[in-house]
Amino acid sequence: MTPVLEALAAARDRQALHDPRDTLTAGEALDTVYRVARALAEYGHGPGRVVALVGPISARMYLVSLAAQVTGGAQVEIPVAMPARDQAALVQRCRADLVVVDPDAADASAVEGPGVRVLTLAPSPSGEDLFAAAERCSARPLAPRFRSGDPSRISLTGGTTGRAKPVLRRYRAPVHTRSPWAHHLGQDGTGPRRVLKTERLTGLGRTLGDVAVTCGAELVTLPVFDPSEVLAVIRGRGITHLLLAPHQLRLLLDLPETAGADLSSLRCVVTATAAASPALLRRAVERFGPIVHATYGQTEAGHICWLEPEDYARTGPAASYGCGRPIPGAQVRIRDEGGADLAAGERGRVWVRTPFLMDEYLDMPEDTARVLREGWLDTGDVGFLNGEGFLTLLGRSTDAMVIGGEVVYSAEVDALLQEHPAVEDSVTFDVPGEGGASLHTAVVLRGESEGDVGEDELRALVAARLPESHVPSSFRFVSRIPLTYAHEPCWDTLRAGAMARTR
Repeated sequence: MTPVLEALAAARDRQALHDPRDTLTAGEALDTVYRVARALAEYGHGPGRVVALVGPISARMYLVSLAAQVTGGAQVEIPVAMPARDQAALVQRCRADLVVVDPDAADASAVEGPGVRVLTLAPSPSGEDLFAAAERCSARPLAPRFRSGDPSRISLTGGTTGRAKPVLRRYRAPVHTRSPWAHHLGQDGTGPRRVLKTERLTGLGRTLGDVAVTCGAELVTLPVFDPSEVLAVIRGRGITHLLLAPHQLRLLLDLPETAGADLSSLRCVVTATAAASPALLRRAVERFGPIVHATYGQTEAGHICWLEPEDYARTGPAASYGCGRPIPGAQVRIRDEGGADLAAGERGRVWVRTPFLMDEYLDMPEDTARVLREGWLDTGDVGFLNGEGFLTLLGRSTDAMVIGGEVVYSAEVDALLQEHPAVEDSVTFDVPGEGGASLHTAVVLRGESEGDVGEDELRALVAARLPESHVPSSFRFVSRIPLTYAHEPCWDTLRAGAMARTR
């Protein structure tokens, strides 16, 4: 927190933040943080209190997030994509008594409830204008008021099954570790550095913003992901660093204008929040050059692994099946069900230890005790480490599918299917039945391939390379894969659709 404020104070005239609504210098951003922090304190926010943030990433929402931390209070981001009823329930569950809403993206009245005061980022028919209140407050520097051990941030797990867990972190002593983002932004040659992030603030968006500001880069944000608009911003503002979910990266690559666009400003493209298939990674490298990184992290653990271009350039295509090596400060172990470490190449549960492990699942002590043991976190993922320390993920342990007595992971089937030139995306999943589970795959075809590829061809592709248990019994051709708010495939929706077709 302090390095961010110090960086803003050190070069007040440089441009620090830009979005469709605001462009702010570092000095203007810093003054706003102190004004908003004082306004939040007047509304009662401080140590032991929780403010909920409802809205996409923006300059104002990022500054409110910083200001909430200056007051010493906690914060939770409520995904805009959540149904209003679930948003209100999450506000109550996290015991937030203040809610800050971006009225351009969400209905402020939807999160009103007992004991909740609604504030807004701009004038709105519902709620009180937080920034109008902040204008009446002093911009004098304000020492952060957080106390070690108090709640700091509540984040949500990905919710691949439609159910997310609130992850609680508490204020603690600063952790002095240099993330790969900081390395690339801090050591990335000369000239301007502009980082583009779309959609959610989240822990990742907030961390990326902090790193960009601290390294002297400009944070550029867009409230929604639209590939045409992202392309225009990259070209128009000279974006140097880009963070996308895999399905967003795919949409950007599929945009016809991307093929001939001048994207020479880009120095680093990172895909995060879900696994990127080897085929997608290769497509991205072919278009953007050897500047593409794949990452692995978890809400409970923070950043875990990072794949550098020199990794796949040196070791060849095999590296593209993994998610890289552990970042500095992170440790990864593969263990069996009894907790014993496994050798390189052996499949098991992925355990990690990082400087940013969660403290607990909010009000879920049994779930917390099940995954946190002696400073290590059971990620719930299954994978293996090779002899060079590269981690390859196969999927969630809960997503292990038993088909005909054999264990099948979606990633094994989908990585192969997505090698087919006609397959844009796919997700393989199981559906329970009286005689045992059956395997099914939802497939998105490239536009020009629709009607040219059928189930028999895809089934034969899998059968030629994988055991019989891995061959889907049906393929459903869809226009898109259903995703959770965290950009991960929604297995519940996929299974429900497959079961409905068999009735």
